[in-house]
Amino acid sequence: MMLILAYLVIFAAGPVIFLGLTQAHPSRGRVFIGVAAVAGLLVAAWVLRDVAQGPLSVIGGVVCLWLGWVVTIATAVQALRLRMRLPMMRKWSAALGGVATAAPWFGLSLAIGT
Repeated sequence: MMLILAYLVIFAAGPVIFLGLTQAHPSRGRVFIGVAAVAGLLVAAWVLRDVAQGPLSVIGGVVCLWLGWVVTIATAVQALRLRMRLPMMRKWSAALGGVATAAPWFGLSLAIGT
């Protein structure tokens, strides 16, 4: 059951969060909000590391870092869309960004050896 839940979170929730963050038209303000959100998530992970104890702090820190990664990808895509006005940019950036949200988990899986 835990593997199914982890799979759904990694490969379904990540792209859904990413697509939700990139639905609006790009603007400089949205890019700055994305940068601030990433900084906030990194600070939250750092605080969780120092304050909490046990497995919940590890899970919370990993979730904050992963959400920071998803927001980073969304912010980069919004910045690219703002800068490059190509005809197929919206479709390709959505597809590649959605795939990129799961990239850290492949490295983690390889590091663990599963």
